[in-house]
Amino acid sequence: MPSTPRPPVVHVTWQRHSGRATEIAEALGGSPVHIFFPALTRRPLVPLRHLLSVASTAMALVRLRPRTVIVTNPPVFPGLVVAGYAAATGSPFLLDSHPSSFGVKGNVISKRLLGVTRWLARRSAGVMVTVDHYVQMVESWGARGLVVHEAPPAWQLGPPQRGERARVLFVGVFSGDEPVHEVVEAARSLPEVDVAITGDLDRRPAGLAEGAPENVEFVGFLGARDYLDEVARADVLVSLTTEPTSIMRSAYEAVYARRPLVVSDWPSLREVFPHAHHATNDAAAIATGIRAALEDVPAVQEAALRAQEDRWQAQLVDLRAALRLTP
Repeated sequence: MPSTPRPPVVHVTWQRHSGRATEIAEALGGSPVHIFFPALTRRPLVPLRHLLSVASTAMALVRLRPRTVIVTNPPVFPGLVVAGYAAATGSPFLLDSHPSSFGVKGNVISKRLLGVTRWLARRSAGVMVTVDHYVQMVESWGARGLVVHEAPPAWQLGPPQRGERARVLFVGVFSGDEPVHEVVEAARSLPEVDVAITGDLDRRPAGLAEGAPENVEFVGFLGARDYLDEVARADVLVSLTTEPTSIMRSAYEAVYARRPLVVSDWPSLREVFPHAHHATNDAAAIATGIRAALEDVPAVQEAALRAQEDRWQAQLVDLRAALRLTP
């Protein structure tokens, strides 16, 4: 009986969403290994979830025998499993290190475990990061840093079809770096616009819904299909952060969806999204950005998409070189 071919790469992630891992792995000819136990998300169950995730990750690697591995960080634990697999097989691996893995965004655990991230980085073939600041940090550890953002998605959307009322989608998860109160206040000054806000309603700040104007809708945490439907309905996407080093996936999704984009006014976001509308994280600036975005013409979105696709192709070359994969 013929043996199953070894995949050239797998992308391991323990995060709730697997979109980034799926798209990057498939762009490299591989597949994701998504380990997540939704029934074990309550804080007392986290140690059990991590134990099961470690076992599931190890079993997946043994079963698939990938030639190379990418692993999302945080948390550091899947990286430790992957480092063990790499040491045993001689396979190169990359850390996909989000800004929170460096202890920003209030991630106290990652800050305490930064020494583990440093140890993993030195044993990796490279560390995927959002901005040059983290490249310099990683290289100061004696590792290789690679700026890598979002691969093109499998889906495609047509142009927005403006209804009687314009619709804006603010993509968030009620994280501490998201100025959601300011978005609600911006909506208050835009009564002619409907504003949808994503995110698990259990994490929504107390009193936010009660004080919101009638044109704000909290749509909850959305699965992949429902999220794409919301993006399709939107005339403008808004993606905001108080963390200067974040490059938000939702901002990339706006460009791939050919939707006008409002993002926070940070130097890194100006560089990556030059065709977007950049707003300081206050209600007046956000409202001004939304008004301007609603006036965008399709040519702006096409130019943004071409620039994004060119950037990804350059990053894909870097990924292949780091993993020693042939095109």
